[in-house]
Amino acid sequence: MSQPVKVVLMLLRIMIVGGVVGGLTVQGHTIEPSQVSAAESADVYISASVIGGFPEIPGMNLAGREISSSNAYKSVGGGFKVGIFPQVTQRMLGIELEYFGTTGRLSSSNSSGTEGKAGLTVLNSMFNIVLRRPSGEILPYGGFGLGYSGVILHGADFPGRSNQDIDSTSGFSYQFMGGLQWKVSEGAFLFAEYKHLVSDLHWKALSLDYRANYGLVGVGLSF
Repeated sequence: MSQPVKVVLMLLRIMIVGGVVGGLTVQGHTIEPSQVSAAESADVYISASVIGGFPEIPGMNLAGREISSSNAYKSVGGGFKVGIFPQVTQRMLGIELEYFGTTGRLSSSNSSGTEGKAGLTVLNSMFNIVLRRPSGEILPYGGFGLGYSGVILHGADFPGRSNQDIDSTSGFSYQFMGGLQWKVSEGAFLFAEYKHLVSDLHWKALSLDYRANYGLVGVGLSF
């Protein structure tokens, strides 16, 4: 098991145990564990979403030369989250494990008019810290995430690059996000979210600064 996964699992265990301990103590009195359910000690949820991406490529370098114009577009995909808000944080501060991805197109041109293009698939694994309103029918939230982005070029046709097959790389990434949850029943909710992700990516003879704005809509189940 990789070190980042071990760290995430350790943090999850700490927050779950802390939430249970917090739920066992009310006004200085200890409650028997049999009287405390998981729902009373923490808010746990899973969710799935569809995503529209609006990438920006502020910088692109090909074979050591700066590309004058680059663009990413037609970026769509989906995502999945697991989150927990423990009682020890008054269910206001929580953590999420998130996986989401999009696929689209990348194009470029230089000052001489030479053009290049490729398919661009971006897969992101993130650990998020989220602050939210703890209760109500509508819950606004915001957060910050760290993780890795795995990025695949496919059908790449760039001058100076011979590899036109699938070519992948990965890099550190971070994101900011904010959104709203709407409670539609006791155990279900809808949500809408905006996020901004940043990553620097490098392949052989190609590198780019990847910045993307994402819009998400989805549905979740709480426990």
